[in-house]
Amino acid sequence: MQRQYRLKRRAAFAYVYRKGERSSAHNLLLLSARSREGLKIGLSVSKKVGNAVARNRVKRLLREAVHVIEDRIDRGFMYVIVARPSIAGLPYSKVCDEVAGAFAKAGKLKC
Repeated sequence: MQRQYRLKRRAAFAYVYRKGERSSAHNLLLLSARSREGLKIGLSVSKKVGNAVARNRVKRLLREAVHVIEDRIDRGFMYVIVARPSIAGLPYSKVCDEVAGAFAKAGKLKC
């Protein structure tokens, strides 16, 4: 995921949590809300996922999984990907499948 697409401000996260539509996969939750700024994606990995090493690994995997499908994601939305604790033990290929599946289930992925 490129830096220009990262969701950074707390207010933006709060807006997506409050107004966003939810779409869940087995190991993550995808929230999406309309955006005036174009495509923005934020990651939320809580301490329930594991220690700092595990959380950082999950964030790296999620960023790379989003990077793979970045050009197919609907650009008019802000997204927040919330990792569930069960994602910590998954390999990269499964994480990619989870992310793509969550976007497809939400109808935000072009073919």
